[in-house]
Amino acid sequence: AVACFFAEPWQLLVPGLSVSDQAWLLNEAAFRLRTLGRLAEALEPMRAGAESAVAQAAWKNAAARYSNLSQLQLSLGHIVSAVAEAKRAVDYADRSNDASYRIIFRTTLADARHQQGEQEAAHRGFAEAEAMQAEGQPEYPLLYSLQGFRYGELLLAEVERAAWSGLAAAEDSEGCAQVAQRAVQTLAWAKDGKLSLLTIALDHLTLARCALYADLLHGRPPGEDAQQHTEAAVAGLRQAGTMDHLPRGLLTRAWLRHCLNDLPGAQADLAEAQRIAERGGMKLFLADIALTRARLFEDKAELAKARALIEECSYGRRLPELEDAEQRLGLAQ
Repeated sequence: AVACFFAEPWQLLVPGLSVSDQAWLLNEAAFRLRTLGRLAEALEPMRAGAESAVAQAAWKNAAARYSNLSQLQLSLGHIVSAVAEAKRAVDYADRSNDASYRIIFRTTLADARHQQGEQEAAHRGFAEAEAMQAEGQPEYPLLYSLQGFRYGELLLAEVERAAWSGLAAAEDSEGCAQVAQRAVQTLAWAKDGKLSLLTIALDHLTLARCALYADLLHGRPPGEDAQQHTEAAVAGLRQAGTMDHLPRGLLTRAWLRHCLNDLPGAQADLAEAQRIAERGGMKLFLADIALTRARLFEDKAELAKARALIEECSYGRRLPELEDAEQRLGLAQ
């Protein structure tokens, strides 16, 4: 339906539309292209829609569109641009004085900084957003939905690294329990409030990772919790129709299946994630896939691909894990 308003997808709209309608249509096209996994096509209309909102001094729309643009740039592997766009989203959200936007778009910036490897800045950003959330919505004192999932990823970063290395530590197991407790609470809110399928799927994915990491840290195969939450996450992400999130679930399930000695299943999940990421130009996922395949199957060629992508994208979050994998495979530089 949106395509009908374009004379030339996705750049030239049909004549006779108001400025506000043009901006809306550009944003709608970009948002849906991103969800379909067609990220490269989404970039130009998303940027045009964001710039149009600024020109109209429509600060709420500008904040939302620059946040979407930041997330898109992040998926494409343009992390420096993602941080810059997220800073603009925070600035416009502050100008709008909309409390929820001020919270949400601080997490967009914090997540971009996390992927950049700026962990301390990311922690400060998420903590600030959650404090604002608790003050504004005391009945929901934790970040939830996509914002809560992103915060959970940051909180689990060191635990995930420990799980890959096989080094068990009491604090790592405790970290799993704390993040799982958050996800149980936000999942209950999601179900009570009839929130989006994506929100519920991401909560299941957080719980799947917590259970998987805890099992691995204790030297045992993945148990029922890890398996059930992983299947619920992948099924939920498919049902939500979000191709820009589905690889997250597939990567976790590939790791779980490998731990259960289902090597064909692990390879199938990695192959599907690769097809989605290649079609959409999702370079961060491509780096994650290469690194995961290298670690699971001791594939030095994939490890070299991972290093090239991580360096190209300035994907600082993965550098310590890359170095761990290189040391394990005898490729330390």
